[in-house]
Amino acid sequence: MADNIIRAVPVIGLGLPSFWLGIMLILFFGLKLHWFPVAGFGDTIPEHVWSMVLPGVTVALTLAPILIRSLRASMVEVLGSEYIVTASAKGISRTRVVLGHGLRNAASSSITVLGVNLAYLTGSTLVVERVFSLPGIGQQMINSILGRDFPTVQGITLVFAIMVVIVNLLTDLAHAALDPRVKLA
Repeated sequence: MADNIIRAVPVIGLGLPSFWLGIMLILFFGLKLHWFPVAGFGDTIPEHVWSMVLPGVTVALTLAPILIRSLRASMVEVLGSEYIVTASAKGISRTRVVLGHGLRNAASSSITVLGVNLAYLTGSTLVVERVFSLPGIGQQMINSILGRDFPTVQGITLVFAIMVVIVNLLTDLAHAALDPRVKLA
């Protein structure tokens, strides 16, 4: 039953565009329950943090289905491996086998998927900024494009490129830390 839920929920999540999900979160948590602000960034640090909850949840729910599917596929493959059967036969608890042996080996491929998608999210958060009326670098890029301010567009593009390179570097370092077979040159 749990495996069927783990397979079904991400499929539903993959079909939800981030702008629609953001609007639904605004309607429910902002307008109906009045828990979060519907737009803007606030004036103080606590207001900044509070106003970033819904955009953060929107981005996380957009990325989560991809990671869940990747991790599930890796876990199915890893849990069928001989060393998992051997660890279980030695009397190690199922929780320790799954978390200690299985998850560590399955996580390395999911880390790679996370890194690629974080690089993608760096540029795609523009939609979320627009939905939540946040003053961000994506919003600045749109304003610069509309105002034909090409040096600013080039600068923001360079910042995005640097962020992608940093995310890819951190992904490679995390992959090397999790998988002893990977060696950094």
